[in-house]
Amino acid sequence: MKKKCLLVAMIFSSLFFTRTYSMSYAKELAHNEEAVKQLELIRKKLSGLTEMKLKDSENYYKEALKDLKKFEKKYEGTWEGLEASFYIGNVYNMMRNFDEAVQYFDIVLNQEGLDKNFHARTLYFKAQALLGKGDVVNAKKTIVVLKEIEPRAAANFRADLSNVSQVGTDAPTFSVKDVNGKTVNLEDYKGEIVVLFFWATWAEPCIQEFPKIMRMYTNLGSQGVKFIGISLDDDLGNLMSFMQHERFDWPQIFDGEQFKGELATMYTVQNLPLLYVLDRKGKIRYIGNEVRNIMMTVATILSESEDIPSFR
Repeated sequence: MKKKCLLVAMIFSSLFFTRTYSMSYAKELAHNEEAVKQLELIRKKLSGLTEMKLKDSENYYKEALKDLKKFEKKYEGTWEGLEASFYIGNVYNMMRNFDEAVQYFDIVLNQEGLDKNFHARTLYFKAQALLGKGDVVNAKKTIVVLKEIEPRAAANFRADLSNVSQVGTDAPTFSVKDVNGKTVNLEDYKGEIVVLFFWATWAEPCIQEFPKIMRMYTNLGSQGVKFIGISLDDDLGNLMSFMQHERFDWPQIFDGEQFKGELATMYTVQNLPLLYVLDRKGKIRYIGNEVRNIMMTVATILSESEDIPSFR
């Protein structure tokens, strides 16, 4: 069964790998017919990679970046060179290198005379990258500009912005059983820093990021931070097998309902992985999946307490 987050990723990936150069070109940049043919070959190669697992495609993306950067340099001053910058930004997005992605999208956006469609696509993926790196302020600004050009595309960020708007509010409380039959009551965690980890074994991004999550868990766990896992799996056997293999010991919740589950609905989960950081008063301080931002958020919360453990 196709899973929601993978399907969404595939749709967006196929969107940015479609041809962008069938547009009316402004006079500021030249147009090179030979470059069109070369760029089309690169685009077709990239389109095929969207169907591969992220782990398997990583090396191919790195090779594609080399090709695209050579192309960009060779055809600097042409529309095809600018389109290469757009593709480079999207490849970095796929690789979750959001800072680099934003830099390349800005190269495109700084060019005058952009076609409306090309302009909207670039804004769309820049907003994705900004949200990915946790830069909510600039993401909102980008979405406002996008809304003026293409309102339907901007509407796709409604769920992401809804999540962001929860920061600073009280986390929804719950009391449920974990996979071992033990009660997990969020109220019992008041006074603790808590990380809620929404994930699933079927979601390739979750599996790819799991080693980083485990290292973060070990680091933060030594500082007294509590983790609660909420699985959006639909097969308990798959989850239990993965747990036994990875040997993590945080409380793990499972209801088999995927995105329609009680907690997934309560916390408006749209994509995986997704992590919430709650402070000692039970307020939401961060929503996202960037380990660096989670660590910074926890460090900030720790600095607000009189007894400040040191990070190791």
